[in-house]
Amino acid sequence: MPDALTTRDEAQRRMFVALAESAPLVRRRPRSIAGLAVFALAGVLAGAATSAAVALSDDSRAGSVTHLPPSVDQIAATVPGDTQLLGDPFLVEHAIGPMTLEVGTAPEGATELFVAFRCLGAGVEVISLNGRAISTNYCEGTGGGSGGGEPITGQGPHRVSVSGSGSYMLWVSWSAPVEPPAASPEQSAAVADGDVTDAEYRAGFERYATCMADGGHPVDVIDATQRVISYVTSGASVQSGIEGRCYALEFALIDEAWQSSRP
Repeated sequence: MPDALTTRDEAQRRMFVALAESAPLVRRRPRSIAGLAVFALAGVLAGAATSAAVALSDDSRAGSVTHLPPSVDQIAATVPGDTQLLGDPFLVEHAIGPMTLEVGTAPEGATELFVAFRCLGAGVEVISLNGRAISTNYCEGTGGGSGGGEPITGQGPHRVSVSGSGSYMLWVSWSAPVEPPAASPEQSAAVADGDVTDAEYRAGFERYATCMADGGHPVDVIDATQRVISYVTSGASVQSGIEGRCYALEFALIDEAWQSSRP
């Protein structure tokens, strides 16, 4: 008969595999097509354990909160490659209905809470951070879910809550994205006068695409004939952190300025 640790580890494995299989395309930038939401772990699990408590309504029930850290393989499906996890994670293996998870104060260096949710049954579940809704999950059965980092303000204490009537699994960890590199001299020069031209926009994209190709992850251009170039990046490029680095280095400021301007 498996012990409790084995059971929790298997529950986490199923959760992260399900999230990987259900990961959608995400629009990380306005009106641009970005990469697949398939992520990998960069950084190490570090820090001291923090305490947690679960407050449940009368008609709800949940398993105990544990701090079992997932393996690198388990978490590779969910956490971006440019994100470091801090402290011990909070795992609720099975909950039904409304729930509040008190995660306490942020450890040193944490700027986000990474929240991963997995459907275990049919229902509509709204996840909130300190009373602010951060995602809505429409569950049709077991397997769907969501995951992402949410910025935090202040030291706390902080709380994650779920409203709805279905059953689910919840995994929360303190996190901090790696600081992106500064803009290249070429990108800085393009935005210096506050007016990005079509030529500067396309030159910036070409430098971004070259950076991606040099990193082993070529960009798939869908349509370069329109004012805003449509393109797709691979999940592997996000996993490795190459996409985020190249975008910040060569294209982020130009892309934002170009897309916020009018033709």
